[in-house]
Amino acid sequence: MRGLFAIDGNIYNYMLKLYEVMVLNLLFIIASLPIITIGAALTALYDVTLKMQVGIEKEMTRSFVKSFRKNGMQATKIWLTFLGFIAIACLAISLVNGHPVVFLPLLYLSVLVVGTLPYTFSLVATFENKTGVMMRNGLMLAMQHVPHTLIMISIAGLLCLYLPIYQRWLLLPVIMLGFSLTAVIQSHFIFGILVKLVGEEEVTDRET
Repeated sequence: MRGLFAIDGNIYNYMLKLYEVMVLNLLFIIASLPIITIGAALTALYDVTLKMQVGIEKEMTRSFVKSFRKNGMQATKIWLTFLGFIAIACLAISLVNGHPVVFLPLLYLSVLVVGTLPYTFSLVATFENKTGVMMRNGLMLAMQHVPHTLIMISIAGLLCLYLPIYQRWLLLPVIMLGFSLTAVIQSHFIFGILVKLVGEEEVTDRET
């Protein structure tokens, strides 16, 4: 019984991971409050959760803040671009009154754009490149890995939209864990994809 609760035991390790995910979630919420900084906050979030895949997320708070500052400008440009596209798409959908010839392509494009977000901000967190190249590569990854993209969109929708809206009793756990837990699960898929493309060292070696 003592072994279960030992400092190197399974229960202790699980509780430690849960605490880390809660702290990371709080950091993300605080960093996202100005709304315009959500892109930078997402980049810092994926920076940490990608490193969690191989257990190198040391000094998590410091890593988050450093990544937020380092990648903030580029991530904000990408975030504003995404927001602009979604705003235009929503306006166009409302103007056509749901006509399927216009509505369905716009809906498809909107879902694709949303599915591109995790890839794009993960790329910003992991590599250095021009903003346009990051967005193009994120879109290509989303289109090349449709099953993973759909799974990641579904996870985000379930944890961040469906549960807090339709399962009110889960509102507090979602607020405490929802965003960071979503990123942790998504990072599992993204990390595997990036490792196949460039190798594990390229994914984990960049300083944050």
